[in-house]
Amino acid sequence: MATEYLQFAGALVFFLGILVGSYWFVYVPNRGEQKGDDDG
Repeated sequence: MATEYLQFAGALVFFLGILVGSYWFVYVPNRGEQKGDDDG
C-alpha cells in the first residue's frame, strides 16, 4: 500500500534530516573557526 511507503519515506527523510543537520551544524562552525580571515 502507499501508506507503508509514505511512512517509510517520511521516517527515512526525517532521520536523514536530523543526521545531516547535526553533522552540518557541527561541521560548519569548525570550518569557520579554522579560516575566519576572509569572512565578511
